[in-house]
Amino acid sequence: MMDHCLKRLVFRQISLNLTILTVCLCLLQNVMAQTNGNPNPQPMTPTELQAFGKQIQQTVRSQDAVKFRQLFDWQTFIDRTLAEFEQNPAVQQSMKPIRQQLQATYDGKNQGIDTELLAEIANGADYRFLSMRKEQNQYKVIFRFLRPDWSLNYHALIIEKQQSGKLKIVDIDSFSTGELLSQSIKWSLMPEIQKAQLSVQNKLNAEEKSRIQEQKKLYDFLSLSSEKSDPFQAYQQLAKQYKGRKTVLLRLAQDTIEKENHKKYLQVLNVFRKYHPGDLTVELLSIDYFILMSEFSSALECLDRLNASIKTVDPYLYSLRAGILIEMGDIALAGKYAGKASEIEPNLLQPYMHLINISVVQSNFDQTIKYLDILKSKFGFSYEDLDLSELDNYTKFTNSTQFKKWKANQK
Repeated sequence: MMDHCLKRLVFRQISLNLTILTVCLCLLQNVMAQTNGNPNPQPMTPTELQAFGKQIQQTVRSQDAVKFRQLFDWQTFIDRTLAEFEQNPAVQQSMKPIRQQLQATYDGKNQGIDTELLAEIANGADYRFLSMRKEQNQYKVIFRFLRPDWSLNYHALIIEKQQSGKLKIVDIDSFSTGELLSQSIKWSLMPEIQKAQLSVQNKLNAEEKSRIQEQKKLYDFLSLSSEKSDPFQAYQQLAKQYKGRKTVLLRLAQDTIEKENHKKYLQVLNVFRKYHPGDLTVELLSIDYFILMSEFSSALECLDRLNASIKTVDPYLYSLRAGILIEMGDIALAGKYAGKASEIEPNLLQPYMHLINISVVQSNFDQTIKYLDILKSKFGFSYEDLDLSELDNYTKFTNSTQFKKWKANQK
């Protein structure tokens, strides 16, 4: 008895996640230089970092676009995006229009990543501050990014302290794409970057020219249309060093999703795990995949690894676990996790949906009525907004004295 919302949404979630992943992931020849960022950031206390995380959450939820934009250090973000290609003075000069384009994007009222995120929140997404940490000499605040269709992502916002003492966001590490936002932006600019590089190719060394060719091959592969070509055939033509890259494997995964070839999808995921063991990206994808395939024990294993990886308590993962346990028939344990999720985060919708399901299955109709009332008062959803017809005991519930009395009082 799959959750009445989850079953319809899970396949769309996988498609959405893979599309985002394939569009965003980029080829980098000097990843460490980018991901490490400032090698000597100014220290900050846990209290400072926690306060800044709460400030970000409050600003996002208030939809204050001006204040939110001011929380970013855009110059550092642009440097992180383009620095790899500006080591050669000739290339740096040829890329000035690209740098100016980025600077204009984050100047004034133009649309940038900050306004895009605010738009997601305005359309019903939730951006929740979960924790903070210091890793590899970087300070981070961790947010859960949950869209209305329940597609899940986590952001680690990279924070640096300015000379003034103010904290600023300098980059965003997206768990679902497995890369920094600066890298994603760089990939979207790759055609313009390559054009700028080739305009001064007589001033490039052999290594730089080879890098351009490698980037072009990968870009062409990722741009293949599944309708006009077979990415798996094109994959065989790639050089060996390309075949284990996240971008390449995720493009193959997207193809299997589009063609609903679940066997190949699983094969691609296995190859991904081989090349990238313990990677958070594949855990997020695999949870949805194994639910779709009704391999619920495997889904729970992925959930365990994801929970360990984010290194904090996220009530939504309790709710997600409850949904999987419902599928496995462990209704009692599912109820405990759903109840725990609603207790820790009372304004999270999904646990109440599970609790409604569980109470109907257990014929605990007094509890069903209780949660229906909560759904109406807290989230604005009425009984008519729900589709409970697939639930076990649904007819028994609608014929019950509790339901008839409650329904009469709704008029």
